[in-house]
Amino acid sequence: MENTIARILFIVLAICPYLAHAQQPKVFKVKAGEYPDKVIPYADRYQFGQFTTGKADFVDGRTSQARFNYNYIGGHVLFVDAKLDTLEIIDKAILKNITIGDKSYRFDKRFGYCEVVGTFNRASLGKREVLARIGTEKGGPYGISYTASSVTTYRSYSSDQAAASKKLNPDAAGVFSHRTAYYLIDNNNRFYIPTAGSLKKLYPAHKKAIDQYLRTNPADFGKEQDLIRLLTYCDTLPK
Repeated sequence: MENTIARILFIVLAICPYLAHAQQPKVFKVKAGEYPDKVIPYADRYQFGQFTTGKADFVDGRTSQARFNYNYIGGHVLFVDAKLDTLEIIDKAILKNITIGDKSYRFDKRFGYCEVVGTFNRASLGKREVLARIGTEKGGPYGISYTASSVTTYRSYSSDQAAASKKLNPDAAGVFSHRTAYYLIDNNNRFYIPTAGSLKKLYPAHKKAIDQYLRTNPADFGKEQDLIRLLTYCDTLPK
């Protein structure tokens, strides 16, 4: 028995470093003067392995098909045209929804694009993952662009040519890593930061029931599974 326990402990201790390593998000260092979209590997910059057939739906009823992909640098949905130029929808104010394969995305002018990871009676759960700049390291004398340098503006989806480029400190290299945020999206496409208060705004007739549920079933509003559990519970409340 003691030998069995010892062997189990040995195995657990042996694999612990690998488990800890696997749980650590990747970190990418971009030197001053370099562009993130040139340094960070494609598989880490994009959600899909290649640009995938999708559809953009607009509030005025128009629909456009293209090959889309989600770029983690800045959190943009991009597409390619017939010339294989990488482009971005500029006039997002009239954008209703983007579908890429079996995934769906919504846009909010404050928070950006979110992938819909759950749909419920009065809300959807949105997930926004980006390659965020989490720090700096001293580098050379040149600044780097935070936005994808190969992305150009495109007017056929847009009535606006506005394009912005955020530059990092010119004397510091950038350190990037994947970060995820969640949002509650109501049926009118309004985004809310997940809190007990925003949940009760979506279900105003059930504030007491929600408070009681949270007292007996505490939730982390930054975890996807906890948010899905909360919204699933709210779907059981009377309409």
